[in-house]
Amino acid sequence: MNLEEGNSSPFSNLPPIVSCSKYDCRFLVPAVDPDGDKLTWRMSTRSESAINGIPSGMNIDSETGLFTWTGAESFSNGLYTVQVTIEDRDQEGNVKSTAAIDFLLNLRDQGVNASPEFDHPPTPEAGSVIKAVVGQKLTLTVQATDPDPNDQVFLNHVGLPIGATFEQTVSGSTTGVATLEWTPTSADMGENLVTFLANDNRGGASSPVGVKIEVIKPAISDVKITSTISTSDIQIDTSSYSVPPSQVAVENDRTIVTWEFDTFRVGQLESLATDLKLFNVQPGTQRVVTEQLEVSYTDIDGDPVRETLGEQKVKVAPTLTTIAVDTDKDLYSPSEQVIITGLLENQSDIQADARVALTIVDSQRVLVSDFGVFDVQAIAPKGQVSIPSEVFDTTSIYAGTYEVVAQLLDSDAEVLTQAVAPFAISTSNGSLTQVGALVNTDKPKYQAWDQALIDFRVRNLSQNGVFDGGVGTLQISRPNGELLAEETYDLNSLVPQGSSDRRYALALVDREAGTYQARWVISQDGEELASSQANFQVERSETLSLLGEVTLDYYETGEAKACHFETTNRSSQAEVKANLIYQLVSLVDGSVVYQIREENTAVSNTNGHLYQLLLSDPPAYGGYGCISMAEIDGELIELAAAGFEVVPPDLNAEVLPAAKGKLLVLIDNLGTATQDYNDASLQRAYLEELLTTNQWHYTLVDNAVEFETAFNSGLYSAAALLSDKVTLSPKVEQLLVEAQHNGMGLLVSGSWNRRNSKIEKALGIKLTGKNNQVSAIFDNGVIDQPVASDAIVAPGLAMAHCDADVWAVFGGGRNASDSCAYAHAPAAVTAGKYGRGGNSYFAYDVLDLATSYQGLHEQLLLEALLAVQPNAWPAAPGRLVPVAITLENLSRKAAVDVRFTLPQGGEVIESQMPTTFDDGTWLWQRDFSSPTDATNVLYILLPDGVAGEVSLHVEIKAGINRDLMVDDSELTYVLGNLDGSSKYQVASDLLQQLETDGPGIAKFQFIAKKLDAAVRDQAKGKLNNAIKSILSAVDEISEEEHTVANQLRFALDAWLYQLQRRL
Repeated sequence: MNLEEGNSSPFSNLPPIVSCSKYDCRFLVPAVDPDGDKLTWRMSTRSESAINGIPSGMNIDSETGLFTWTGAESFSNGLYTVQVTIEDRDQEGNVKSTAAIDFLLNLRDQGVNASPEFDHPPTPEAGSVIKAVVGQKLTLTVQATDPDPNDQVFLNHVGLPIGATFEQTVSGSTTGVATLEWTPTSADMGENLVTFLANDNRGGASSPVGVKIEVIKPAISDVKITSTISTSDIQIDTSSYSVPPSQVAVENDRTIVTWEFDTFRVGQLESLATDLKLFNVQPGTQRVVTEQLEVSYTDIDGDPVRETLGEQKVKVAPTLTTIAVDTDKDLYSPSEQVIITGLLENQSDIQADARVALTIVDSQRVLVSDFGVFDVQAIAPKGQVSIPSEVFDTTSIYAGTYEVVAQLLDSDAEVLTQAVAPFAISTSNGSLTQVGALVNTDKPKYQAWDQALIDFRVRNLSQNGVFDGGVGTLQISRPNGELLAEETYDLNSLVPQGSSDRRYALALVDREAGTYQARWVISQDGEELASSQANFQVERSETLSLLGEVTLDYYETGEAKACHFETTNRSSQAEVKANLIYQLVSLVDGSVVYQIREENTAVSNTNGHLYQLLLSDPPAYGGYGCISMAEIDGELIELAAAGFEVVPPDLNAEVLPAAKGKLLVLIDNLGTATQDYNDASLQRAYLEELLTTNQWHYTLVDNAVEFETAFNSGLYSAAALLSDKVTLSPKVEQLLVEAQHNGMGLLVSGSWNRRNSKIEKALGIKLTGKNNQVSAIFDNGVIDQPVASDAIVAPGLAMAHCDADVWAVFGGGRNASDSCAYAHAPAAVTAGKYGRGGNSYFAYDVLDLATSYQGLHEQLLLEALLAVQPNAWPAAPGRLVPVAITLENLSRKAAVDVRFTLPQGGEVIESQMPTTFDDGTWLWQRDFSSPTDATNVLYILLPDGVAGEVSLHVEIKAGINRDLMVDDSELTYVLGNLDGSSKYQVASDLLQQLETDGPGIAKFQFIAKKLDAAVRDQAKGKLNNAIKSILSAVDEISEEEHTVANQLRFALDAWLYQLQRRL
C-alpha cells in the first residue's frame, strides 16, 4: 500500500476463496482506484507472494484483470494459494502504488455436482460500469441458475455500499434471484466496487462477478439561456414573461433577453415564453421574430457546453379581411325562398380587394347550389362592404339541414377563410321527418303451438324529406299485459315515400289462450316518431299438444324394414290421453294397407310413447307412407308421416362361356386294375366324388367300346385317359389326335411303358422307358397355393418334353436321354397345346395316388382338367356348348324366373341347377333371401340342319315374391356360327389352293384321291372307310406348317367329326 500523500492505492473486494472449474478456469479480478487512475494487473512474483509452488499456466490480463489458468485440468482438485498485484499508474504510465490481493483458488471438476452460473442478463456482465445519480434510486437484478435439478441456489455479495440493500427474492429452487437497491448520496461520489457470488446447497460455487457502480452528480450547473430578438417592427409585452428574465438589454436594433439558473435538476422543465406584437405585416409572409437562441451550461463532468439554435419565424395570416354570411331565417317550409346576405370587413390599415365564392351544401357536405365567384374591389381600411344578396328556392329540395358557405379566395382560387350559415327545410307538416308505422299478423287466430308470422313496416310519408334512419322496436305482450318478446332493429334511411318491411316469426310454444298484442314503434334519437299495433288470438286444443315422429329402419340393401312411431306430449299437462292410430297407406291410390289402433293411451310429457310396425311384402310396387294420428273427443289429427318406396329387386345378369365342358373319362374296370394300390372301385368312387364336388359334368367308361361310342357323339369338350389297361384302337387314338387338333382337350395318365406314336405326337412328349427309382414329385410352381411342394409317387415313365411345359418333376430316378429332356430333373407332369386343343400328360398313375393321398396329386389333376378345356367352344352341328348364366341379387330378397329360348333350334340337355322344359323353353327358378349370386351352367346341343348364327335368348322376370313378378331384363348370347357347306368341297378347294400356292407337296394327287374316295364311301354309308381315307390324307399334311395346309387339316378334322357322329 502506497501511503504517499495525494494518492490512494487501488483496492479489490475479490472473495477470499474463488471456485473455478478445472476445464474452464477464468474470472475477472475486480478492482477500483479512488483517484480514477489507470489500473493494471499482474501475477505477483514468488518473492512478493512468498508462495513456494505457483502452478504453471496461471495468467492475468494486464488491461482487463481477466484471470485464466491454462492446463488446469492436469492438476488435482483442491485449494491453491494465489496472489495478484494491482497497480495504479500516472499519465506517463509510471506505477504510483500497488495492492496485493491474496485468495485461495478452489479447483474442482463438474463431478456429480455442477456449480451454479450467473444469468446474463439480468445479471450485469463482470467488469460492467453502472452509473448511479446522486439522490436517485438504483435497482439491479442478480440471477443465477444451477443445472442440477434438485440443487438450491443462494446469492451473496462482497463490497455492498453503505446504505444499499441486497435481498434474495427467489430461493429454494435451481434458480436464485436477488435485488440490489441503493440511493447514493453526494458522499458516495466516485467508483464503488461490488462483487456477486452464487453457491448451491452442496458446496458448488460460481465464478465471482464484479461490477463498478459510478456515482455521478445529480444536475448540470451555470445554466444560461439567451434570446436575441429584432426590434424592427416588433414590440415585446414585458408583462407576458412566463419566467422573469435575469436581464433584458437593447443593443443597436436587437433586444437581448437572458435567463440564468445556478443548477438544473434531472427531469427539471422550464417553459420560457413571452408575447410579441408585430407591425407592418404582409399577409401570407413569414416574419423572423427570434434571430438566435443560445444555451450554455456546465455538465455533470464539469465540462462547459454551449448550443445555439437558429431563427424562429412566424407565418402571417393570408388575409386580414373577414367574411360573414347569414339567411333571413333558420327554418323553411317546402317551396319557400331562402334570402342570403353577407358582409366583408377589412381589418388592415390599407385598402383591400376580395374574391368571394358562395355555395349551399347539405348535411353530408354534398353541393346543392353554386352561386359562383364574384370580386369586391377597394374595401377601405377598417371598412365593411355587403356582398350581393342571393335567393335560393327550396322547391323539390329534400327536407333536412343545409349550410350557406361563403369563402374568400386568393389569386390561385385557394380558400383563405370561410363563413357558414346553417338553415333547415321542413316537411309539409313542419317537421324534418314524417314517418309511418304498420304491423299485422299472417292470421288472426292461432293454436297454442303454432308459429305466428308478424309483418311490420316503416314508411317515409314525406314528399320531400329523407328519413335518416332510426330504431324500430317490436314488442309482443301476453293476455295479462306482460311482455312476451321484444326485438330491436336498426333502420336505414328512406327516400321520400320509401318503405322497408320486416318479418318476425314468433314460436308460441304452449302459450295460454287469450288476446295478444304486437306493437311496432319507430324512434329517432330517443324520440318516438310513429307506432302501430295489432291483436291476435291464441286457442288451445288437447289434441294439438301431441307431437309425432315417424322414422324408418332400413335393411342394408336399402329396403324399408320397419316404421318407428313416437308420440310426445309437449304441453305442461303431465298426461294426455288419446287414441293413437298407426297406418300403412298406399301413396298411389290412398288406400289403407293396414291399421293399428291403441285406445285411450296415456302420453306423458316426460317420455315419448313408442310403437314399432314391422313391414311385410305389400300388395303392389310403389310409394307407401307410415302415418301417425291421434284422436281426442272425436277430433282426429295427423301427427307425422314418413314415406318409402317398394321397388322390384335389383338384379345383375350376365351370360358368358362356361369354364367347364362335359368330360369323358376312361378308367380301369375291376378286372384290369390289378397292379394299383387301390382297386378300380375305390378309384372310381373317389373320382366321382372329386368331379361332382368340383361341379364337373362327366361320363365315366371302363372299356374301349363305350369310350369310342361316347367319343363319337361329339358331346365332350375333353377326354381324360386314366386307364392303365384299357387299349384303344389306333383309329380311335388317331381320331383323338385330330379331335384335339380341332379344339378338344386331352389328359393322359399312366400307360406303363406303352409306345403310341398317334397320341404321343399330340402331347409334345417322347416316352423313353420306365423310371423306377423315383420317390416323389415336386410342384414346378403351377399351383398358386399348393398343399405341399412334394408328394409321394410310385415309379413312373421316363420321358422328354419337347413342346410342352413341365408342371412337376420326379425326385430321384433317371432323366430321359433326349435333347428335349428337362435340364434339372426327370419330367413327371407336362402341359401343352396341339392345334386348337390343350393337353396334359402324367408320367405316373395320378388317379391311383390321388385316391390314396389326395393332396398335391389331387390339385395337379384338377388344374390339368381345367387347363385342357377349350379357350373357345367349337361351333358345329351336334356340338355341346356350355354357357354360364350368373344372377347377382343386390336386394334383400328376390324371386327370379329365367326363361331360355333357342330360336334357331338346339336343346339344353343338361344344367348345373334344375331347369325344366315347358312349351319350347327352358325355365330356371331361383329364390334369393339375401344379397348374393348364383350361377347355372347350361349344356346346349347345337342343332343339325342349320346354317348361320345360333343364339340363346334369355328373359328374366323378378319380384320380391312370385305374386309381384315383373320383367327385369332380356339377354341374347351367340352360341356360334354353323357352317352348312360341303366339307368335301371345302377340303377340295383348299387342296387346290395348296397345290397352287403351297411349298410343293409331292402327294397332291394321292390326297385328292383319298378325298374323292371318302366322299364316295360317305355317300354309300361306308363311314369307317371314309374316315380311314380322310385320316390317310391327314397323315400327308400333318407335318406341314403352311397356313393353307393348316386350314385344310382343320377342314378335314371338321369332316371327321361329322362322320364320327353318324357312326
